[in-house]
Amino acid sequence: MKGSHLVTSDLATILRDDLKLPADGLTPDASLDKAGFDSLAIVELAVLLGDRFGIDISDAEIKSAATLHELDLLIQRRRDER
Repeated sequence: MKGSHLVTSDLATILRDDLKLPADGLTPDASLDKAGFDSLAIVELAVLLGDRFGIDISDAEIKSAATLHELDLLIQRRRDER
């Protein structure tokens, strides 16, 4: 699928630029905690995903992602469902 790298790039940009998470922690296998997420960042990410991509992902769904890769896959699935 052609757009699969775009989501990763978009997600990385949001995490770095909007949520101000440290770039060195943004590896695909990083847990959300290790990447620097706190409860506010999770809420902000849910809002940003809705605003930027028109997808609805709940805070609980974001928290349930074990790694950034899993979060990325969740976002991809939601974008594909639109």
